[in-house]
Formats: sequence, C-alpha cells, structure tokens
Amino acid sequence: MLVALPKGLLSGGGSGAQQIAGWWQEVESAASSSHLPRARRFLRWILACCPEDEEAWLWMARLASTQDAKLIYLRQAYGFHPHSARVRSALRQARSQQLELAVGDLRGGSSVLRCFPNERRNGNGNGKLRRAGRITASLQ
Repeated sequence: MLVALPKGLLSGGGSGAQQIAGWWQEVESAASSSHLPRARRFLRWILACCPEDEEAWLWMARLASTQDAKLIYLRQAYGFHPHSARVRSALRQARSQQLELAVGDLRGGSSVLRCFPNERRNGNGNGKLRRAGRITASLQ
C-alpha cells in the first residue's frame, strides 16, 4: 500500500500521538458525513505510521469500497492479530457475505445448463441429447 503522507508529517510542535489522534477525529468526522474516500485517506496515513493498528484495519474493512478490498484489509489485520476475536469474527462475516453474493449470482441465472450424469449435448448443435449411444429428444 503506497501512501502519500502530508508534508510535515509528525513534525512541528505536536507529538506523533497528537497527530494520529487528530487523524482519528478526521476519520470519524468524514465517515459520519459519508465522505468515505476522505476517511480512508486518513486511515491510510494512520496505517503508514502504525501498520499494526488493529482498529485502523477494521475501520478500513468497514469503509472498503468493494467486498474484495474488505477481505484484503481483514487479511492484513489477521496477519498482525491472528488471535483477535474481533478480527476473526469480521473475517468470517466477510467471507460469509462473499459466499452469499456468489450464490445469489448463481440463483438468478437462467442460463445455467442442466446436466445429467449419463447425458451430453450432441456436438452438432441440434439441441438433442445423446445418451449412451442413442439420440433422445431434448428435455427443454
């Protein structure tokens, strides 16, 4: 994850902890007002400074723009915190959601071929089925 950090990062009169606390306030403010790209930008800055921050990884997953991104963030969190009940629970839930989405895609499709164990489509494209060497009428 490449992150362009702001100029003067952790410099000036304040401490690094104060800077990160300010970024957390920005994250919460942006998320509550539905400015998710802004919230994710501040979270990336936090993770650039504290790559093992469990809370930041969980927030990144919660605010992810895609299901795939959510799983990537949760896997990162799991890599740093494999014994965390929160991370494992979030990862299980995300995988379950991914499975539900995939199954939902299959349910809606009417183009799924119905195949029977001993039957194969005839190669000449006439829509008939071949069964153990003899031609039978299509089941459609």
